[in-house]
Amino acid sequence: MADFDDDDDYVPGGTPIVAMVLPFATAIAALALGAVLGIMIGWVVKPAEKIEVSVPRDLTAAELAQVCAPQVNETVNELEKAQTKVSKLQTEVDSRDSRVKELEDEIKRRNSSGRNLVKELEQAKADLADAQEQLRIAEGEKERLIVELTETKEELADTKVELEDQKEKTEVAKEDALTNKWYRFLNDGQLEVCEKGNRKKLGRCRETVEASLGAASRRDRFTHCVRSGQAVPSVFELEKKATLPDFGEMIDEEQKQTKGWYVLWCDPTLPELEDGALEVERLPG
Repeated sequence: MADFDDDDDYVPGGTPIVAMVLPFATAIAALALGAVLGIMIGWVVKPAEKIEVSVPRDLTAAELAQVCAPQVNETVNELEKAQTKVSKLQTEVDSRDSRVKELEDEIKRRNSSGRNLVKELEQAKADLADAQEQLRIAEGEKERLIVELTETKEELADTKVELEDQKEKTEVAKEDALTNKWYRFLNDGQLEVCEKGNRKKLGRCRETVEASLGAASRRDRFTHCVRSGQAVPSVFELEKKATLPDFGEMIDEEQKQTKGWYVLWCDPTLPELEDGALEVERLPG
């Protein structure tokens, strides 16, 4: 450990359907699902205490699509069928309504209440009423599916907010873990180098070590080590006639306090990890 005289000098470091489905497709796109829904032809769109902090991995677009696609596609397919049924029944209602009017006009034109014409008119009216009832039911089913699709859209919008919130929390957790490790590294480095001496000497020594270790370039190297999942850098004293190890860097040979001390970094060529858990060092106080 470094030992210093009292006179050591300190040198500081330095459509109705389209209208309902298109917003839904937009919400899906905002969730980075890609093209879960395609455009429907016609009416619809298809679709020193250590705490382990778990940092969840964000779902990929493919994973989100796999989760959401079944419920989305099922509702959209049902809505497409309902729309087709409504259109078919509407055509049938129009046709039967026209037939009723034709028969009524025929009876008026002939000024007749012939049994056959009256019977045919009654049957035509019954057929029209039946078609109108089927149309009413089909339109009710279509409206139900629109409501269901709208609710799904709202749920996915809420999911988007939750994902964004979780992503923000994840980034905060990662940065908190990194910051804690960084300050522990600075603190441990000072304790390693500055062991002996009175209060004044120890204070000057700690300032010198922190100023040198805390340089921006060194913080960048430290950050890379942590984010790449390698060993956290540490401070060591180089033994006499020993060779500096790979990835080792002398702290500052120009300063008496740090002369003979080095930092053992990590392999700078390894890539940083995208996900994972970060171990947070909780500093005293």
